[in-house]
Amino acid sequence: MKSTVYQTINNSSISIHPNPTSEYFQVNGIEGTAMVTVSDLNCVVSIKKQITDGESISLSLLRKGVYIAKIITSNYIVEKKLIKI
Repeated sequence: MKSTVYQTINNSSISIHPNPTSEYFQVNGIEGTAMVTVSDLNCVVSIKKQITDGESISLSLLRKGVYIAKIITSNYIVEKKLIKI
């Protein structure tokens, strides 16, 4: 079994907006495709979706609060705080 090592990047060119948001958010700055997960502060994953750059991700099923959006590409992982209002 091949092991994959990902580098977690804190300051990257990947951004999420709008943030805070009430309906949806978009991820910009990725090349190709990426996997996005949105989890609460207890690490419960609410959304898991493969996306392309600029694609909208609906938050309609989530309650208001603070979440972590994790963007996983073939080379690295970026985590961003996401606030639903």
